[in-house]
Amino acid sequence: MKLHQLDLNLLLAFDALMTQGSVTRAAESLFISQPAMSHALGRLRTAFGDQLLVRTPQGMVPTPRAQHLHSGVRQALRLLEQQLSEEEAFDPQSSRRRFVLCTTDYVECVLMPPLMQRLNELAPGVSIEIRILRDRLPEAELASGEIDLVLGFDEYMQVPAYLGKETWLTEPLAGLVRKDLPGVGEQMALSELIGMAHVFHSPLGTSEARLDSWLGSQGLSRRISVNSQSYMSAAAIVCRSDYVLVLPQKVADLLAEHWPLKRLQLPEDVPGYHLNCVWHPALGGHPALIWLRSLMKSLVSN
Repeated sequence: MKLHQLDLNLLLAFDALMTQGSVTRAAESLFISQPAMSHALGRLRTAFGDQLLVRTPQGMVPTPRAQHLHSGVRQALRLLEQQLSEEEAFDPQSSRRRFVLCTTDYVECVLMPPLMQRLNELAPGVSIEIRILRDRLPEAELASGEIDLVLGFDEYMQVPAYLGKETWLTEPLAGLVRKDLPGVGEQMALSELIGMAHVFHSPLGTSEARLDSWLGSQGLSRRISVNSQSYMSAAAIVCRSDYVLVLPQKVADLLAEHWPLKRLQLPEDVPGYHLNCVWHPALGGHPALIWLRSLMKSLVSN
């Protein structure tokens, strides 16, 4: 099908139908009648030669063809909206925008508190939605604009070259042990690091971290006694055991401030992590995203 053969208004209807999952709600979102939306769905089905959305007891379910189309259609509509918008500037003080960030618990612990404090001062109408970064980079959601930014360490994501990426922070690792653990100084030698049992913080459920790869390159390994997907549960375990927890230094300092834990410096050659910000190049040039990236980067650097 050629583009000139398609009424482009139907793409707005298609996006509404896919987003709302209901003819009635899609019609309401575009301020048209339900019969008009049903007619648009019929025209879309004819144009694409596919049912696109199928009615079930659970609601309207998209076909594989519809799911494949939707990402590109949403991206195209967002680009058009961005280009045709009369408002080129972004005014933080008056904005009511909701930003969607996909990230790890590191950013939730370290960056979100100062970010929300600054937003309260600079952009009181702006809100933040956090989605937890899992075992894949959400490329389709970045392309469609469903997610604005992804923040995570290199260990958690491989970033394709076509995406925008900036490294904001190189974070050294530190060790945490219970405060009253005997025989522990301020620094931990490599022999001590591999001689102790470990709590392994694994937010994505992985079986090893960059530390393990580095130890393997030295012909060494560590003994992991328990895996935890939460900083809080990992800290609670360490408080009641002789285990050590290795994690980014800023989080180690934060936990040691609020728990009976002691932060230990690791050997200098233990590799750290690079905290990256990732965005889609088609949408990342919007003034609002440029402003948010700049604000967050300044907070991370402090």
